[in-house]
Amino acid sequence: MSTPINTTTGLSLIEENGRQQLEASLSNFVAFLRRQPAFCGTPEQQQALIKHVAQGQDLIKMVAEERLKITRELDHQKHDWIELEKQLTAPITEAMQPLKDAVDHYNREIMRVRQHQLAEEGEQGTANEADKTDWLAAQVEVIDKPKGVRTKWAFKITDPSLVPNGYWLINEGAIKADIARGVRSIPGVEIYEEVTTTFRS
Repeated sequence: MSTPINTTTGLSLIEENGRQQLEASLSNFVAFLRRQPAFCGTPEQQQALIKHVAQGQDLIKMVAEERLKITRELDHQKHDWIELEKQLTAPITEAMQPLKDAVDHYNREIMRVRQHQLAEEGEQGTANEADKTDWLAAQVEVIDKPKGVRTKWAFKITDPSLVPNGYWLINEGAIKADIARGVRSIPGVEIYEEVTTTFRS
């Protein structure tokens, strides 16, 4: 395999024309990589490919470092502004909370009444179908949902012992921790060595 091009550009994104030159240098390295055969059959080929990948990772790191030269101060300013934003808006949020709580309480109460009305309407409909109409029962129109109220189905566990197996999660963290401690046999779990390659120059 041929020797790769020099990947130490010394160029900077903050210098004049630095980005264009850096992009050209990176494009040259990408072209070099694409010319390399993606075949590994000997220790020498393995070492050469690892070297090329490691150089690519170094270039990726270099580009990130160039970006940080520009954005690090902006990140600090952003953090400062977020803290100031919290200080400025916290009193508003705190003052609004009792109003939101009052509206929420009202909405929940109206929805409770509405659900009761819908249940009674359903029972009355069932009685009508069975030809047992209660002509003396008051016909109450079901109230509308309050403005801004949306509903969605939710759940809470009332008895974990009754929940079917299909809804339980495997505790992968506990499995990994036991394997790290040396456990090599867990019923229903295959424990094996996974092969990974570290690319370093």
